[in-house]
Amino acid sequence: MSKDPVDTHIGSRLRMLRDRRGATLQDAGQAVDLTYQQIRKYELGENRLSASTLYRLAAFFDVEPSFFFEGLAPVRTAARPDSQGTNDAELQAVLDRIENEEVRHHLASLIRILEARRQG
Repeated sequence: MSKDPVDTHIGSRLRMLRDRRGATLQDAGQAVDLTYQQIRKYELGENRLSASTLYRLAAFFDVEPSFFFEGLAPVRTAARPDSQGTNDAELQAVLDRIENEEVRHHLASLIRILEARRQG
């Protein structure tokens, strides 16, 4: 299973912030009631942060939650037809109907990879 680039980016921002503040993995974990091992997994992009954990980490480090997303490519909001006549909104609606979060995540990642290869 490959790491999601967004999770990896957020994790690297967490690590950078923690290093800048001189906080240990233990310090960050205790601040949000998690183990240092879990913080490490977040930093490596192995686990995905929940919105509530991201919010608590932002509060602990005294940054806006948006700090963790800085540097990511902008999200495209305009629906654009692809070669099959579907658009981003339709595709997202289909993904949203998949109940299994892990399956939904993997399909979305696969689609992003295939789109990047098509454009590259």
